[in-house]
Amino acid sequence: MRAGTRVLLVAAALSAGCAHLKTTDRLEEARATYEKAQQGPAADSSPADLATAKKFLDLAEKGLETGDPKVVDDRATVAILKIQSAEALGRTHELAAERDRTLQAVSVTKQRLLDEAKQKLVLAQAEIEKEKAARDAMEARLTQNRSTLAAQTEIRDLPEGTVITLPGGALFQQGRAELLPAGRDQLSRVADFLKSADRSARVTAQPPTRGSRKAALSLSGKRAERVRDYLVGEGVTAQQIVTDPPTATPTRPLPNSPEFATNGAVDIVLEPARGGSGGAAGPGQP
Repeated sequence: MRAGTRVLLVAAALSAGCAHLKTTDRLEEARATYEKAQQGPAADSSPADLATAKKFLDLAEKGLETGDPKVVDDRATVAILKIQSAEALGRTHELAAERDRTLQAVSVTKQRLLDEAKQKLVLAQAEIEKEKAARDAMEARLTQNRSTLAAQTEIRDLPEGTVITLPGGALFQQGRAELLPAGRDQLSRVADFLKSADRSARVTAQPPTRGSRKAALSLSGKRAERVRDYLVGEGVTAQQIVTDPPTATPTRPLPNSPEFATNGAVDIVLEPARGGSGGAAGPGQP
């Protein structure tokens, strides 16, 4: 066979081999990597980088025309690296976007909590101001009621509390336990003071010193009950005021007067005011 013929046969064989190169394992890997990347974050977060990687995959596909597996694999390897780079950039962009969303959510939550805290503070301050106004009004009523009461009644601030002393003759007829109309008026002012003072109180009737001691003690006990019942009827709560039974031993120095000797007196003792009992005040002083 002549040399020219042999050359033609070899060329034909090589041409036939090239026509039969359909793919390589490396090219299949590159195709699969690209398909996966299209479904991942790179498609949304890094489309330009993925498009660049596709160009290198196309070059690998084009290399099949050479019929040389090495050329195809080399190009496919470059394409895989480009695709992986695009995927990495896509994940980076996705993480950055997630970080930004998280920071935004944190900022919104922080601002919401701050707004809620400010609103609660405003409400708390308003409530404090409301309570202060109520206390100021109550103290003003207490001062006014005490001044009104002190104009006609003896009020003293003692260690055991605030003592209101009402002469027996101002409340009762001698030897009787029924309240006089004038006594009811006076006790109404006492009730106003007790309600504004908001302190527990007890009623003690000091028995007259003249006459039968046993009869005087019995009468004083009835008078104390009458005074308490009237005060409760005027709006003083039953839990706020109680009666102390009269005792044979006086609970305070007894006045040396004919009126006390024949009609005794009634003491209404309020528990000490919060913050101290205060200094003693003379008759008529608030």
